[in-house]
Formats: sequence, structure tokens, C-alpha cells
Amino acid sequence: MRSALRRFGRERSALAGIGIVAIVLLAALFGPLLYPASSIAIDHALMGSPTAPSIAHPLGTDLLGRDELARAFSGARVSLTVGVTAMLIAISFGTLYGATSGAIGGRVDAVMMRVIDALLAFPSFFLIITVEALTEKFALALIILIIGLLSWMSVARLVRGEVLSLRERDFVEAARALGAGPVRLIFRHLIPNALTPVVVAATLAIGDNILVEAGLSFLGLGVQPPTASWGNMLQDALTPDARNAPWLILAPGLLIVVTLLGFSLLGDGLQVVLDRSIGQDQGPRTSPEPPLPAAAPLVYEAG
Repeated sequence: MRSALRRFGRERSALAGIGIVAIVLLAALFGPLLYPASSIAIDHALMGSPTAPSIAHPLGTDLLGRDELARAFSGARVSLTVGVTAMLIAISFGTLYGATSGAIGGRVDAVMMRVIDALLAFPSFFLIITVEALTEKFALALIILIIGLLSWMSVARLVRGEVLSLRERDFVEAARALGAGPVRLIFRHLIPNALTPVVVAATLAIGDNILVEAGLSFLGLGVQPPTASWGNMLQDALTPDARNAPWLILAPGLLIVVTLLGFSLLGDGLQVVLDRSIGQDQGPRTSPEPPLPAAAPLVYEAG
């Protein structure tokens, strides 16, 4: 861990990524405290046409007179909540599924992988849209659940590949020889040693989930008004009456791009750091044995 932290401190991309993510997180948590304007309050005096950024409204207002900066803070909370919670659902289910498939092997593994192949054959985004349209419910908890349950397949395949290589290692064979059952092997030995690529996948999955939620909200199938999200802020900015107000598009658009960039840089940096740490750990763990002493010359006695 100390070696990984030292390498992380030397990776500029990882530091830039964690800096961007930290700023977005702090803005989502403490932004409403520093800027206590309402994200849903309608200013009837400004209603009808968006106003440009000013001291009173640093990011301007939309067609309904709502403060864009307050809506941006609210959208950050929604996006991070969806991204992190859906990631936890996908990582938990995908890790358990992939570890079980790889540990059992044989025909069970083949059937479980064919299920994943069948699910991956459908474009996940359009599948999410179909499920959302069929349910006709747009609660935030339902959106998180749908995104999480439809994005676990890649994690399962990743974990399954790691488990297939781990189950042939000596420590797994030793645990099996000592009487460890399948459940103990999976949860005690296989999953903990397969978490390194899962950490990288989890970081990248947060950005993907944020983008999916923004797309759904932009299409009107995600977070519904008056709750603000970056997706429905973009939707409001593309109305004919808002075409002469570019700040309505720039604010949520740049926030989405910067947030995705932060998680992407963080994931790439973690991958480099953890790969180097793993390569370092795979070196010899014991000191080389001392050379054997030279054999004494044979002495033959005559007679």
C-alpha cells in the first residue's frame, strides 16, 4: 500500500483526476451552503427570457427565472449519487457473478458466460431506455437500480478472468487442501485477490453512469423537473427561446465533460499505479539461497 501511494503521488494524471473529482464532490456537498439560492424557485420577474450571468446570478437564469448555479450544484449531487450508487450495485453483483463463474468452471461457467454474451448483445443504453419507458416511473431510486443492474456484465467478465488465473495458484490449492469450501474460497481467497482491476473498473464506471443519467434526463426519461440534473438542464437549454443564451448550454455541458475527464484520468492513473505495484509484488519474495560450498577434492589412497 505504501508503494502504491508513493507511485500515485508521482502520477500526474492520477493527481489531476483526483483533484477534479474532489472539486466536484466538494461543490456538490458544500455548494448549497456557500450559495444558498434555491434550484427550483421561479423568479416571476425574470420569467420568459433567460438572463445573462451577473453578480446576482453568476451563471445566469433559465427561461423560468431559476438560478443556473444553484441548479448546477443540485445536478452535481444527483449525478454523483447516480454514478456512485449504480456503480456499487454493478460492482457488487458483477464481482459475485464473475467470481462464482470462474471458481466453479466447467459447464456452469460456460452457461453463465453465455448469459453475459446474450445480455451484451443488446445495446445497454437502448435497453435502459426501453425499461424506463415500460415502467413509466422516473424515481431516482429506480433510475439508479436500472443503470446498476444493466451495467454489471463487463465487471463480471473481468473478475471471471482474474479468478481463472487465481484458482490455479498455490495459496488456493493450499486452502482447498486444508478443507476450505467453495464459499470460503470465493469470499476469502479469490475475490480479495481479484479486486485490483475491479477498483479501476469502478472508477471508470462512475463516469459512465453519470453520462447515462445525463442522456436519460436529456431525453426526458431520467430525473424529472423540478429536480435539477445536468441532463435536463441541457434539455431546457435547447428550446427555441433559449438559443440566444449560450451560457445555458455551456454550464451543464462543461460540468459533464470535466467530471467525466476527472474520473477517466483517475481510473487511468490507478491502473498504471496498481499495475506497477502488482509487477513489483510478483518478484521474488525470498532471498536467494547461498551458493553451495565447493566440493572437497577426492583423495585416493594408494593400496
